[in-house]
Amino acid sequence: MLPNFANAAVVWETDFEDAADWSAVRPSPSGISFPNSWTLKPGGPSVEPPKKNDGSWLHPNSWSRIAPSVLTNNITPMATIGSGQGKDNSRGMTYNVEVSGVSGTWSGGSPLTMYLGADGYPELYVSMWVKYDSEFTWLPASPASGSQQKLVYISRLNVPISATADADNHSNGPLHPSWLPHWYNYISVSPYYAFYMNRSQQSNGSLVSYDQTKDMWSIHPSYYPLNAPFKWPESNPHIVSVQSDGWWHHYEYHIKMNSAPGVADGVQEVWLDGIKRFSKSDMPFVLDGGSTATGWNYVELFDNTNILSHPASENVTYPIYIDDVAIGTTYAGQNYVIGGIDVIAPAAPTGLGVE
Repeated sequence: MLPNFANAAVVWETDFEDAADWSAVRPSPSGISFPNSWTLKPGGPSVEPPKKNDGSWLHPNSWSRIAPSVLTNNITPMATIGSGQGKDNSRGMTYNVEVSGVSGTWSGGSPLTMYLGADGYPELYVSMWVKYDSEFTWLPASPASGSQQKLVYISRLNVPISATADADNHSNGPLHPSWLPHWYNYISVSPYYAFYMNRSQQSNGSLVSYDQTKDMWSIHPSYYPLNAPFKWPESNPHIVSVQSDGWWHHYEYHIKMNSAPGVADGVQEVWLDGIKRFSKSDMPFVLDGGSTATGWNYVELFDNTNILSHPASENVTYPIYIDDVAIGTTYAGQNYVIGGIDVIAPAAPTGLGVE
């Protein structure tokens, strides 16, 4: 029996302190996808997702999707868990991003994918602390196109969990509706910067290019409360550099199902370091003839990447560090520390009354 968290404020969270050391080796010659690494697969998973020190699964219904390497040597594990990988040198997770160097050549996978039960939730918040290695750079050798990274995948799995369920088919499988926000490096003008790109999938399984454009900000500046494109993965929209700032940043995503089939009132929101960077409230996730009875029940941490800063022959891999992951039904905003400077979220007012 899968757990039902229908009324829970916190669905699942981890700071990795009780997680055992773990390494997900990249397969060859073909990728390992759901359900080969699923915790509930009969006979056990081919590639085990993370476990706790007591031998139980870090998340009870999970798997790790691992793409084969695009490099010829210097091949790292797709992801690891261990000491010194989290905030303040604590335990955490590392997602190793291979640099393919060719537009459209995706690499990576998902270090942790979680199934939240058949009922799902009408709205979810997914938050995590993330640090890009200070050497991480995404500018390509020639301005032919831009690098991309899929940050999180929140969806609804519409089939019963089984050993043959094709849950990993993002394009036309049973994962819909869904939300797959990206970072996208926009290189058609200088100075170079990168920004959020929105991609969604409706309940009929069709991919819909909601604002999927190389210049989304100029078309929809109202989606950005700061009225400026912002650097990836820096929080200051006016910093111009080609590398990561090497600091920990807090990412949070909010998704809410539309109230009824065909009603365009579904919500998507993104916070970076406690500041809302993106907000959209007119999403018709479930179309006429569909059903909103089942909510969001599928979360992938990160996904494939297409980084173009080096050719694959240079065998470059960049680590991305992950800590304090939380999935819940309410906003998880908290205090943030950026580059050694405390950014304190305002406290809720107290002592208020009506006379």
